[in-house]
Amino acid sequence: MKEIQEQKEWIKSGGIGCLFATALLNRANEIGWVFQIEPKRLEIPKDCFVLSILFPNSNAEKVRLWALDNGFYIEDINEMYEGLRINLSEGISWVQYFGKDSHVKTRQSPHPMLSFTCKMPPQTYFKVGFNGVLHLAHASIKHLTKLAADKMWENSHKKTEKILGHKPTIREAAKTTFIK
Repeated sequence: MKEIQEQKEWIKSGGIGCLFATALLNRANEIGWVFQIEPKRLEIPKDCFVLSILFPNSNAEKVRLWALDNGFYIEDINEMYEGLRINLSEGISWVQYFGKDSHVKTRQSPHPMLSFTCKMPPQTYFKVGFNGVLHLAHASIKHLTKLAADKMWENSHKKTEKILGHKPTIREAAKTTFIK
């Protein structure tokens, strides 16, 4: 679909800041990164490790309502921010919202989208880890060497900081999905 292709092109362009996402997108099928367009109900495919659901012609509030109607819930981060979550068999997944109306520059994608890790792949990057949390950075790195992963980690931080114009704060953190 056109919207999926446009979203993938945005990720490949580096606007997301995360070099892992940019590189791993080329192996989306191999690592279990699935894209869907506006399903009526949440359905996670059996072999899916990362799910990205696009909502063309929508916005953050409509996507948030869809999520809450489909088993997701809101966690308060602090007085200004909240995180969208979903309980899955391997833990609590921190869900990210992407769209033109995102409050984070590195999440201002062409189309509204929710992305989250559904389950842990056999190989993830060792620098990412919170007990019981499924983080988008838990995407499979089975096709990367340790040296390549280390370089991507370092350069992802630099690129994100450059795009934002400052070091990421709680506002841009993976745990934060929306402004209250």
